Amino acid sequence: MDIEEIRSYSPTLVNRLETLSVYENQTANVYSLARLPPSACWGKNDPYTNRSKVLCNPATDDAILIWVIGHISSMWFLKNNEPDRQCSVTIVPLSRDLGRYANRLICGFSSPPLPLLEESPLLIRGSRWQSSKAGERATLFSSVYDAREIFCAKSEMMPYSAMDLKRKDLVLMEMKLCRYFLKDDNNRYSQHRAQFELNAVSILHSADDAEFEQVGENDIGDFRV
Repeated sequence: MDIEEIRSYSPTLVNRLETLSVYENQTANVYSLARLPPSACWGKNDPYTNRSKVLCNPATDDAILIWVIGHISSMWFLKNNEPDRQCSVTIVPLSRDLGRYANRLICGFSSPPLPLLEESPLLIRGSRWQSSKAGERATLFSSVYDAREIFCAKSEMMPYSAMDLKRKDLVLMEMKLCRYFLKDDNNRYSQHRAQFELNAVSILHSADDAEFEQVGENDIGDFRV
């Protein structure tokens, strides 16, 4: 973590961030971005379960959940005061090196590989559909949790409205690395682009807290920070 990103925070919160930043749970298939298994690859397409569009653990072919912490830079949930078909949360990660690594993942797992943009802002964006079908009424993204006191299994955390999130809030984003296919010059779907799909957001610190001014599946069980 870069010191300028955490200098305002209490030692207790910094300790929590240090723990979360290196978390890995092989049983639950949950990894902080810095601990992503180097063997991770696109999943298999079998007759029963198609995981070919999501990054998986090759040992189990299970989708990997990726954790990354940062300050919210921008959000998108509504259009004309109604939930839009897609939503997104973009963060400034606590480490510039982690931002570069996320950029390399997106570029490297795309085909053909995308050029690395070393001078671009080191932001990490997670997005997802708020409606599953065209024409279906969108529903506001609800997998947002209050982890300001303690981060634990989602079933034990209080829900937090996406509408209460704001710029500079400190959050943990839970994501999957997915890909979508594009047509080539011959009108064939032979190319793909990688992107982070948002799974959940947990707020760790609210930007307007006094402290800031002054200074299911893939469940993580009994882990508490």
